[in-house]
Amino acid sequence: MDDAILYPSGFDSNAGFFEAILGPEDAIISDSLNHASIIDGVRLSKSMRFRYDHMDMEHLEKNLKDADAKGAKLKAIVTDGVFSMDGDIAPLDDIVFLAKKYNAFTFVDECHATGIFGENGKGTPELFNLEGQIDVISSTLGKALGGGTGGYTAASAEVCDVLRNKGRPYLFSNSIAPPIAGASIEVMKMLKESNDLIK
Repeated sequence: MDDAILYPSGFDSNAGFFEAILGPEDAIISDSLNHASIIDGVRLSKSMRFRYDHMDMEHLEKNLKDADAKGAKLKAIVTDGVFSMDGDIAPLDDIVFLAKKYNAFTFVDECHATGIFGENGKGTPELFNLEGQIDVISSTLGKALGGGTGGYTAASAEVCDVLRNKGRPYLFSNSIAPPIAGASIEVMKMLKESNDLIK
């Protein structure tokens, strides 16, 4: 990850991503139990939409093949890292394997994993030893990080530049409050210094 941008909420970070980054010639392949914020974001996009059965890698692969058959330029595999309603952990190792096989990029919502999963609380990419192999991570500054509000998208500098210029939730809403930003920075420092709270 080269860059990150902040939003008023984690919901906003998902809701604004797809419309800004993907167009009608692209495809979104989304887990059927993804969070409502992803569902809303996908609905706002004009991209081709595919939905694979929950954590079903054979169905995901079929959707990737179908997206290729329809001539999709960009293909995004979209999943929660940890699913909010039942606590299932996405099989990120298999998802990354399929992304590489079909030249797709990965988008993982870490709102229910940040600060909890992985040795140092870096979420499911750390849990699966895939740090640096997920293309886009969205998460919250609330929940385990304790901020109560705020969210972020971490990605390449190019993706973040597009989001800053085209992402409606970023352009047309307020920034997070300075005390939340300060508290979030402190929490990140605490996680770097020790994993005692996670344990």
